[in-house]
Amino acid sequence: MDRLKTQILNFLDGTNSINVYLSAASKILFIIIFWRIINVLLNKVINNIFRFSPKFKMDDKKSNTLSSLMKSIVRYTIYIIMAISILNVMDIPTQSILAAAGLGGLALGFGAQNLVKDVISGFFILFEDQYAVGDYVTIGSATGDVEDIGLRITKIRSFNGDLHIIPNGEIKTVINHSRGNSLAIIDIGISYEADIDKAIKVLNEVGERYYENNKQRVVESPSVLGITGFGDSDVRIRMIVRTVSLKHWSVEREIRKEVKEAFIKENIEIPYPRRVYINKTDKE
Repeated sequence: MDRLKTQILNFLDGTNSINVYLSAASKILFIIIFWRIINVLLNKVINNIFRFSPKFKMDDKKSNTLSSLMKSIVRYTIYIIMAISILNVMDIPTQSILAAAGLGGLALGFGAQNLVKDVISGFFILFEDQYAVGDYVTIGSATGDVEDIGLRITKIRSFNGDLHIIPNGEIKTVINHSRGNSLAIIDIGISYEADIDKAIKVLNEVGERYYENNKQRVVESPSVLGITGFGDSDVRIRMIVRTVSLKHWSVEREIRKEVKEAFIKENIEIPYPRRVYINKTDKE
């Protein structure tokens, strides 16, 4: 410990010439630039390994997730190497610092519990394949696209552009909307006076026509379930369409448009709210 203090004082006192300071500063600058270049090169190597190597053939989401994690590990490793190298340039013995750090390790251990928990949870998220970069997920109150998975945090970009940064250790439940097919649910209201059988027939025709023209997004032919409820001014009929992952929103919008056009052509009324007013007179 005394040696460490001596080294620091010798580095900072006025007995050292300006050349010594310039030499140390140039070495530190070189170390920073060198390792930043190494970091960039290693990131490119990681990208190429997962993208082009036949040994790591996988889908884009899995590749992006693994490469993101590897980059995170490389970045933290380089930070540690840079710190040790800079201390050596300043003639500060790293052994003394490690010894001093060991004395405070017990106190810092309690504070590092969350960090360790986050890192371990990050590995489990990756290897259990709970979600990947590019998946559309719900974690707690955050819903959006997974933008990055690191050793400690997961970044989710919501639809309105907000970036949610969530520590991996706090992730308890994940809803992954990107795995498997999605289900489009379209509820259509028709008037009580309309012909129910005719409306169902038209809906089936619209569904079949849409399926034939959109097989790249629709997994199977749409199904009309029938009447699902009665509103104040309408009878509600439900159609369901099984689509490829996350295409159900666009399919719902397009089918509603085609249904409206078909109902207008077939004179099937889509009602709007109505009110009946009764005026009472004294003669009654």
